[in-house]
Formats: sequence, structure tokens, C-alpha cells
Amino acid sequence: MDRHFIAYTSLPEKSLYFKSLVGVERLSEAYEFEVQLLSKKRLSDPISLHNTMLTVEIKNKSAPTRYLNGYIEKISYAPFYKDDEGLYLYTATVRPRLWELKQRLGYSIWQNKNVPDILTEVLNKAGVIFENQLVEKYRTWEYCVKHNETDFDFIHRLMENEGIYYYFEHNMGSHTMILIDSPQSHQPMPGYESIKYVNAGNLTKKYSPDSEYIYNWNVSSITIPNTYSIDDYNFRKPRAKLYTATQTPASSPDDTEIFIWPGRYVEYDQGEFYARVLQQAAEAKSELINGKGNVLGIAPGHTFTLLLPNDINGDDHSDYLITGAHYFLYEAPYLSNQAQYSSGKDKNTIQFDAIPASTPWKPSAVTPWPKVTGLETAVVTGPKGKKIWTDNYGRIKVKFRWDRDDKNDDTRSCWIRVASYCAGWRYGNVYIPRVGEEVVISFVNGDPDKPLVIGSTYNNENMPPWELPKHQTRIGIMSNTKGGKHDQANYLYLDDEPYKELFDLHAERNMNISVEKDKKVTIDGNRTTEIKKQQKDTVKGDAHFTYKTNHETTIEGKDTLTIKKGQKETIKNGRKTAIDGGDTYKLTGNLSAKINGNWVQDITGTTTITSPNLITIKSDTKVKIDTPYSFFSAKTLSFAFTAFNISKTLISASHTKINTSLTDTNISYTTTSITNKKTSLDKTGIALSKSEMKLDESKFALNKSSCHIINCRLHIIS
Repeated sequence: MDRHFIAYTSLPEKSLYFKSLVGVERLSEAYEFEVQLLSKKRLSDPISLHNTMLTVEIKNKSAPTRYLNGYIEKISYAPFYKDDEGLYLYTATVRPRLWELKQRLGYSIWQNKNVPDILTEVLNKAGVIFENQLVEKYRTWEYCVKHNETDFDFIHRLMENEGIYYYFEHNMGSHTMILIDSPQSHQPMPGYESIKYVNAGNLTKKYSPDSEYIYNWNVSSITIPNTYSIDDYNFRKPRAKLYTATQTPASSPDDTEIFIWPGRYVEYDQGEFYARVLQQAAEAKSELINGKGNVLGIAPGHTFTLLLPNDINGDDHSDYLITGAHYFLYEAPYLSNQAQYSSGKDKNTIQFDAIPASTPWKPSAVTPWPKVTGLETAVVTGPKGKKIWTDNYGRIKVKFRWDRDDKNDDTRSCWIRVASYCAGWRYGNVYIPRVGEEVVISFVNGDPDKPLVIGSTYNNENMPPWELPKHQTRIGIMSNTKGGKHDQANYLYLDDEPYKELFDLHAERNMNISVEKDKKVTIDGNRTTEIKKQQKDTVKGDAHFTYKTNHETTIEGKDTLTIKKGQKETIKNGRKTAIDGGDTYKLTGNLSAKINGNWVQDITGTTTITSPNLITIKSDTKVKIDTPYSFFSAKTLSFAFTAFNISKTLISASHTKINTSLTDTNISYTTTSITNKKTSLDKTGIALSKSEMKLDESKFALNKSSCHIINCRLHIIS
């Protein structure tokens, strides 16, 4: 007899015979078929069927042959049991190659790719045959992570988020996953463009056993929310309004709303797209059709036109999309003396779900998005040779511990923001973790696509800057010169060791301190400053220094003092100045000194006073010059005094003796006494004018007369 169903496996032909197939196939789901197979002989190695392909051929006289294909994921059998026909029974669980993605659990990273690109990479890697019939344009994801989930769950949550779904085309020896996103992509199953509906009560009266028809048709309608809204945040556009909402055309209560946060997008138009996907996924389930029939061409992803009989009011002839099917397929017994299965609606049954073909179908978001509940650590990465790698936001790149890729460069993660305890408009603290350091990472809203560096931690390769627990009382910060050794650093630390409390500040090279108003420093103890090179101080206002005890300044080199607008110096308790070398003053203006006490100068060398103008020495009492030898050299010599006493062994005005060589000499006095052993006056003319002139040891008087000595000597000998 002709068989409706034939099973093909990796075993030789007619090793196994088809008995039944019960299974479910739906849009955006991996189908599962339980296929019962019979064998006249016990299989020597049924386990060898595991992970091999099985194809069920479905024959139909009025339509092209249909196939159901998949891989045997499970094989079960009772090796010592035979059924009523004396045949060995084997049950194979058949699923698509896509199912193997459930056995690929782990972590992966995709950067700057859209979802179709990611799907292509994942499916190709798993050996899944697929066909891309997508028509929408999809955004590029800067960073997308599979985090502790299977490849199956990963791609399904992405497709659910983007509104992408799929169904399978079955062929002899293969099956193809069809990726779609538009109602226009669906086509009828060949030979099943239209399907008749018949009343279940008329089946045995009007239709032959080989006829195919639908005999149950139930419609259900549910209320869905009125509004689907979505929102998110983009740190590059912190003030941007990303909220968007889409209303449901069907009648719904006005105050019902589904609000999604975060929406996992960064631009407003992306939010509009995702809100529409949410709304379409809900609307596709607002009107559901459940049917039942014996039509072997019913398959998810295909459309058909429903044909109503004349005895039913109305002429529907509408098109419908099959969204799911539950197969119950049986073959007649193989031994001729066994009864055949009954015909008609009890022979082979397919229950199905459908929606109007014009309604866009979108998958519901049933696959959970992974939520990272704890913290993770990672290693900072960068291009080869780079010690610091960051962008204008201070972000870094890392390699997570779970990343098994051999690369350790800047391609292993997206740019990750680094949290600060203070961050404002051009103020706050900035710390850029460096390549090779271990950082602690949290995830915004638990989303693995949104990592955030919240700190750093030490490890055996990156130890604390000072020895612990030896310096356990220290707190502070220490940087490190880029590419330098560990001790090339700027640092600030506070040591709270009792009786040794310390505040230590160090600049590895330069230090700038800027105070825009006042600075006050109070030191209860001592201050020591050591400057190994130059010091330059500029005070644009007044400068006041008060030393309440002693002040000592030692300059081992030169000291230059420039005062542009005068100097005033007050010393209240005496001053001593010791100069080991020379002392030179250059005074452009006047020099005035007022000494309320005595002025004593002890000069061991020569004293010279030079002036192009008058030099005046004035005393209200006496001027005393005490020297063993004195001389004058002047073109004109003039003395004006009341009494003039010269008492010395020898006075020489010029050369050996007193030699006054002048053109004219005037000496005016009341009384003049000259006491010496020898005095010589040599001049062309000497005028002595006074009432009396006394010479000790001899005496003469000149009364208002003149004495002229020409080319002669005057000797006064005591």
C-alpha cells in the first residue's frame, strides 16, 4: 500500500519506518518533533543516530510533496520490547540546527555592528543555514555583549528587541532559517494557496477521506494597552528628550500604558522604531485565530486564503498568516492483518494559530535581557606601546576576565566611562586608569552593554605605593610618571601615626600653586626651606615681614638689591656690619646721614674723598685731625676761622716740609699760633692781615700792614 509518510535517516534505506510525528512549530521558535520509528531488527548502535539528520517525507496526491527536517537531538528506545506488530520502537526528538545554540553558553563582545550582522556571525559560526529577507534598516550598536547566556537566548533577545523573526523552510535533507521583518515577505505553501473550511458535522457526508480542509475555526480578541512608550538617556546629549510613545489603533482604555525604561537606544528615531515594535508585537496578539484541520500543507510562516462554503453566510475569502502549528501525523500499521487507522478528521490532524495576513507580526519580548547583579574586575587595555589610552570623556578600554580572545589591545571593549566622586561642568576629580591596571566595573541598570568603571584595586603585580601593613596609618594619593619607575611620582599622603602625624606633598618635577585671593599659613613650630637652584619672588603689592626674635641671612654667593622707589630702614637697637672684601656705593642723588651719637671709623687703608664740587665739614665745636703727616694740594686754599692752632712736630703741605705753592693765599684770623721746630712758607706773595700774630719762642706784630716775601724763606725756629 502507498504510504503517506517516509522517514529518512543516516541508516540504510528501510532500516527504520515512520510510525508517527507529534510536534510544534511556531514563528520565532525552534521546532520540536517527537518522531516514532519502527524497525524489524534491533539496532546494533542506535546511539549513532544522535545528532544526525532525519527527514520526514509527506506525500499528498493533490499537492507537492512536503518535508519536515531536523537533527536527532535525543534517541530513546526499549531494547527488549516489541510493539503489537512485533517491531522495535525508537523515539527520536528532532530539532533544528538552531537548537544547538542553546548549548553555547558564555560571553562575547560585538562592536559597531547592527543586529543582522551579529546574527550572521553567530549563525554562520554554528553552521545554521539561513536566508536574510530583512527589509528594514537597523541601527548600529556601538557595543553589544553576550553575557553569561546561550547564543540562542542572545540572538533571540536581540531579534525580539529589533522586531526580527523567523520561520523554517524544510527540504529533503536540509532546513533553512528564514529571517524576516515584514508581512510582505510571507508566501503560501505551494499547492495550498487556498484552503477550504467545512462544517465538522458535514465531514462524513460530503467530503472524501482524502480531502483536506479546516473544520474548526475560533476567533478570540483581547484588550491591549492604549499606549506603548519608551525612554532612555544619551550621555553625549544629556539634555536630549528621547521619550517617545505609540498608540494602539484598536480600541483600548485611554489610561493604559506600557512604559519601558531603559529603552536601550541613544537617538530619538531609534526610540520611535522600538516603540512601534512593542506596539506591533502586542497588536498581533490582540486578534487570534485557532483552527484545526487535516491540511498537511499548514506551516508557520506561510499564508493562505480561507474559502468558505456556500451554506455559510458571508464571503470571507480573507488571507491569513499561520503563526504556529501543532502536528499529529500517523502512518497506518505495516502488517496487513492489522486494522487501518480511521480516515477523515481523525486520521492526521494539525492544530494551528493564525492572524490576518495584513497584520504585522512581531515577536514578544519573552527572552530576558541578562542583568548583571554584582561587580566585575577587568584589566585596562590600549594599543601596543601605550601606557595611557583615553578619549575626550576620560573613558578607557578594558579586557574582561571572561574574554578568552588572545588580543589584549584596545579592540576588546567599547569606550567605558570612569565614575568620579565629583563631576561637573569643567570641575571635579579626574583619574584615568592606566594600561595593565585592574579596575572594578559596575553596570548601569545591570545592563552588560553599559559597563561603568567605579574604581581600581591592587593585585600582586600592582601593589600599593607604600609598604603595608608597615604604613597602615597612611592615606593619600600617588601618581606615577608615564613610562617611569615606581618611585617617579607626584604624591600627597597623610600619616596618622600617633606623635608622628605627617602631611607629605611631593612634586616629581614642577609645582604650581595659584591663589586668587588670600593665603594664610600658620606654623606653630619651625619651617625649613631648601631651594637647590634659583628662587624668584614677585610681590605686586606691599610686602611686610615681621621677625619677633633674631633674623639671620647667609648668602654664599653674590647679593644684588635693586630698589626703584626709595628705601627706608629703621634699626632700633644697633647694627653691626662686617664686610670681608670691598664695599662700593654708587649714589646718583644726595647722601644724608644723621647720627645722634658718635661716628667712629677705623680704616686700616687709604681714605679718599673725591668730589667735583664743594666738600664741607662742619662742627659746632671742633674738628680734630690727628695724623703724623698731612699735606694739601689745591689751587686755592682758604681758611676762615676765629682761632687756628696747629701743633705737630712736622707739617708738610707740599713735599718734605710745609710747602704751600699757591698763586695767592689769604689767611684771616684774630689770633694765630704756630708752634713747631721749623716752618717754611714759600710763595711769591703772602699777606697776613690781622691785629696780632704770635709766634712761640719769638714774637712780632703786624698791625694793618703787609709783608711780602719774594723768592725767600721764612724760618721760625723755636
